Amino acid sequence: MTVPAPAQQHQQQRAVQADATATAVRAVWNSVDADHLEASWLARVPTVAEMIRRGQLSAASTAETWLDAEVGAGEGRLNPEAAVAATGDLGLQLLYPLLVAWNRISRGMSIAVSILSGAAFLELATRSLVADAGRIADMAGMIARPRVVSYVRVVELPACSRCVLLAGREYSFSEGFLRHPNCDCTMAPKRPGDGWTPQLPEDVYAQMTPAERRRAFGEAGVQAIDAGADIAQVVNARRGMTTVTRYRRTVQATSEGTTRRGLYASRRAKFEKAAGVRFGAATGARARTTTPRLMPEEIFRLADDRDHAIRLLRKYGYIV
Repeated sequence: MTVPAPAQQHQQQRAVQADATATAVRAVWNSVDADHLEASWLARVPTVAEMIRRGQLSAASTAETWLDAEVGAGEGRLNPEAAVAATGDLGLQLLYPLLVAWNRISRGMSIAVSILSGAAFLELATRSLVADAGRIADMAGMIARPRVVSYVRVVELPACSRCVLLAGREYSFSEGFLRHPNCDCTMAPKRPGDGWTPQLPEDVYAQMTPAERRRAFGEAGVQAIDAGADIAQVVNARRGMTTVTRYRRTVQATSEGTTRRGLYASRRAKFEKAAGVRFGAATGARARTTTPRLMPEEIFRLADDRDHAIRLLRKYGYIV
């Protein structure tokens, strides 16, 4: 028996929600005035922020119904708003597409191509933010149900090589969920005595089409795997994976201008004000943002026992 069908359906529903939100957000970005890019995008920031938050809330709201059906009620009801808040503010996320577009323009690319680059980044960020909100809600809900002792990674095709290699892996709740930008993997709850077995990397690989295999592993990788090589020897599973629950991307950066008085900070504050989010707790000109809310996996790691973890989930607003 493979991963229960409800868990797979839950994942597919999440992927559809992330896709719909990203498509809607990209359409708004594509409507900007190319001749007045900053002002045009700034005017659209509140609309886009609300779209993303609605998508996140929708994704987080499905966790309770799914877990109730799978393993029964938990110690309190999930608060989807807390899962959304735990993904962080949107100011930086909504500023980055503009910075990407400006960067391309400064390098001599056409405005049209530069705007497309910004759109691609925004769509990627949106998908990640929606998926993260859902996963945070899932994990908080599982921790709040003492019958659940661990979670298993559920991979839906098409998938990248890194996710394929992690398919079916079982984790304790103190381990963060390894994911990369645009990852739509989810988790299935595991209880003592459960008779189902997860789909392993070899199982997922067998279900992939030749085109999906080439995209995920490359021509040489497919040839090696088909010749008998172990998938783990072909793929470095942790390359590009991270356990943080907010969207991250490696970029060239500088500390110059990142204080409240700097150019970058002033633009970020401008965007965050338009989006209805805070720059962060400030105590002087050099103050930067802080994120005091603990993630569910950190709560479980720090807690003395399950009851303590549930109390902390209540404290941080994940369950009510």
